[in-house]
Amino acid sequence: MFVQKAEHLTLTLILEGKGAIKLNNKIIELIAPCILLSSWNDAIELIEGHQLVTKSLSFLPTLINKSFTSKSLAHNNFCDIADRHDYNLLKPFFSQHDCIVKPLPQIYLRISEWFDQASKEEKIKSSETWPYHVRRYLMQILFSLEAINPNDALSDELITDIVLEHIHINYSREITLDSLCKLVYVNRTSLTRMFKARTRRSPIDYLLYYRLSIACELLTNSKLSICRIAETCGFRYESYFTRQFKAKIGITPTQYRQGDGFEVLNINKPSIVDEF
Repeated sequence: MFVQKAEHLTLTLILEGKGAIKLNNKIIELIAPCILLSSWNDAIELIEGHQLVTKSLSFLPTLINKSFTSKSLAHNNFCDIADRHDYNLLKPFFSQHDCIVKPLPQIYLRISEWFDQASKEEKIKSSETWPYHVRRYLMQILFSLEAINPNDALSDELITDIVLEHIHINYSREITLDSLCKLVYVNRTSLTRMFKARTRRSPIDYLLYYRLSIACELLTNSKLSICRIAETCGFRYESYFTRQFKAKIGITPTQYRQGDGFEVLNINKPSIVDEF
């Protein structure tokens, strides 16, 4: 029921019943509905259970962020914004104090739906892009869990985190500056100011750059057509995708795919950040 995989993080939904576990020698009560977050370092023993029904999903931290290995997470020496932000999302998996989350029923239902979608994608691996779909659902879950924290205030940093997370999850969909403003209840000028203070880019420039970074990965690691990659990354038209790609990267998507040694974009690479 509570099996830990090496190097994996585990999300366990407590669907029905109640019980108690021993987590690293600490007794923790489980009352459905709730969510248990655990890491490969945790020793979990079921002490008692009354009609306890659970389901679990394990994933490698590298699925969330390629920089995240067991060693890097242990040292937490992350310098760039995206790494620090993603690390904060995973912190509850390593904390006995924050490892049990009790969302409101409507939030729990949404998390359960995303959980099922991620599990389905991971199981059937329906296309070459299945890891991206699994990551998207996991990020939606992690973002929802983060938002449950009652101590959070809508500081400039939190507003920027919400917008960053929305972009990372929904980059394949239509996103406008107005839609981002409605998401965090901030006007265009204030949101742009906050976002630039953290990322040195406007929200829309960041969105474009993030989409192009995903496109570079797909061009390098998949056999998807240019048209399909454009669509997957949120570009409505292949011609617009090609034009933006050449303007920012310096070559066409086809040339990028055919070339050897082209570096996949780093979203926080200072030399490229400064070009925007």
